[in-house]
Amino acid sequence: MAVKKTSVKDLAEKAAAVKKPVEKKAEAVKAEVKAEVKKVEEKVAEKAEAVKAPAKAAEKKAPAKAAEKKAPAKAAEKKAPAKAAEKKAPAKKAAEAKVEFFVEYHDGQQSVDALVAKAKEVSGKKSIKALNIYYQPENNKVYFVADGTEGSFDL
Repeated sequence: MAVKKTSVKDLAEKAAAVKKPVEKKAEAVKAEVKAEVKKVEEKVAEKAEAVKAPAKAAEKKAPAKAAEKKAPAKAAEKKAPAKAAEKKAPAKKAAEAKVEFFVEYHDGQQSVDALVAKAKEVSGKKSIKALNIYYQPENNKVYFVADGTEGSFDL
């Protein structure tokens, strides 16, 4: 078997021949990517303009409306301060509604208020800042932590 010797010049020519089509493909891909990027940028710009246009229109309209609303609002405030107080009072009444919460398990019923009162009583403290209560109805036991002091009682 005879081995054909190739010169460096032949190898360089072969490499150049392979390189040319690859470079052309790479350039074509780059051109396609650039075109796609331009399309995307144009769409983004259009959407940004569409978003900005209503905002600008609203800004132009808002100052005129605000000026119109300010003058009548001041006159209304002077005429009807009693009405504003009447509107606030029913809101407070709704917030002050009493809530009764009960825990029922099997044949028993326990009021949460009663559990809180009993836990405060058993803790022996006059004023409690933080009270955590854990009720286990399956064994009729209440555990509590009053300002870091643990305790429990049976129901």
